[in-house]
Amino acid sequence: QDDLRLAWYPDQIEAPLDGQLRNGPHTDFRGFTILRQDDAPGGLQVLDPKGEWVDVRPVPGTLVINVGDLLGRWTNDRYVSTRHRVTNRSGKERFSIATFYDPSFKAVVDPRELGASEAESRYEPVTAGEHITGRINASFGYRKKVA
Repeated sequence: QDDLRLAWYPDQIEAPLDGQLRNGPHTDFRGFTILRQDDAPGGLQVLDPKGEWVDVRPVPGTLVINVGDLLGRWTNDRYVSTRHRVTNRSGKERFSIATFYDPSFKAVVDPRELGASEAESRYEPVTAGEHITGRINASFGYRKKVA
């Protein structure tokens, strides 16, 4: 499955306030993301291992590939999603195009399928749909009603 998202960031009439972002710090919780950036400065940043935010400078003719949490789970954290954000510093209109990819919602995601033993596996098997809807619900504070 895939979803395409076009993001338009309009011109900024006033300078942003300290700490003001266009998209706050997060990881992509799906399989993986392919992103096409424009060449305006002040956009995508990733959190490096030292805990510092680093600009991801657009390279003409290339795409950015983000590992999502679901792929991290499936690979038993061999691949880990990167915390990232979008800053608010360009002072001009920006565009980005992101496509999010997942297996079918009914596909079972089990690290043992990709070589992790029962003892090594950090995660229980789950369907892609359970993982994704669980992350959406947790992100937006949805809770099951208890009878």
